[in-house]
Amino acid sequence: MATNLIASMKRLRENYYCSLLLARFAKPIQRVCTKLASQLKSSVRKNGVRVRLPNGRSMRIARDSGIGLASHLFWDGIDGYERETSKTLRFFFSRVQTFVDVGANYGMYAILGALWNPDIVVLAFEPTPAIYSGLKRNVALNGLEGRITCKNLALADRSGNAILHLPQSEGKDAESTGTLATNSWQVRQHAPGVQIEAVTFDDYESFHPMKVDLIKIDVEDFEAAALAGMRRVIERDRPFIICEILPRLKEHKNQRSLEVIDALGYFPYWITPCGYIRVSSFDFERDYTDFILSPVQVPAEVVTDLNIFWTLAKPHSD
Repeated sequence: MATNLIASMKRLRENYYCSLLLARFAKPIQRVCTKLASQLKSSVRKNGVRVRLPNGRSMRIARDSGIGLASHLFWDGIDGYERETSKTLRFFFSRVQTFVDVGANYGMYAILGALWNPDIVVLAFEPTPAIYSGLKRNVALNGLEGRITCKNLALADRSGNAILHLPQSEGKDAESTGTLATNSWQVRQHAPGVQIEAVTFDDYESFHPMKVDLIKIDVEDFEAAALAGMRRVIERDRPFIICEILPRLKEHKNQRSLEVIDALGYFPYWITPCGYIRVSSFDFERDYTDFILSPVQVPAEVVTDLNIFWTLAKPHSD
């Protein structure tokens, strides 16, 4: 009886007049619910969170250690935070042994890499003192002190003291847009300067030898200097690099970044929901800011399968 009733209801909702009536009332309700859901996400913050990963493990963000990050993960899960970049990194996490996170922030990708691959070794650099403290708390909360090495250092093209231009925070989270770039909007807006220690990765690696398989760079328009300071290791190990390159159409159009990438013999591919698009410049308007810097060139303008990169590069990594 119940089965017949359900079947009748399903047929009834597809009747032309019934569907017309139901849709007329349902559409405004759907709009209100969507708007309400969006307002809830932007208004309600989550201080501390535990989120389930696709591989069955759980990632934890500690209290007062990245409230913005915790809120993203709470509302949308792991794929709600930089979805395409996260999926790209997870592909490489499964295949590499060493991951260097440059501009680790509160540890989203450093921790994800260690939880995704139990054999990976992670080195995380974060120059902002308050964020570095949160990074350390998150690493400890996830029980990963033995596999993630955290360094309160900035990576640059020369070692020594440097000034981090750090805008004021509007909440409990420390501002994450600090930069060493001297021609930045942070400088133009007179952001306070914080003295920090900077190092070239080549200098660091000379005292802590390692083979580097994968690098992620997010340094607020300072990626050219960070890459230049890694040149010896990059030319030796030919790692894949996931790099944020912000659009700077009115300033320098990222010309320095392109020159460094070309000098390294790397090929930039724009990370988008449609795939990985080979580009020859970065001076175009875009919502997505992350790129794969690949040691090999794929014979296609748009790549949808990351295995192609890995297969072509594998002889270089053996």
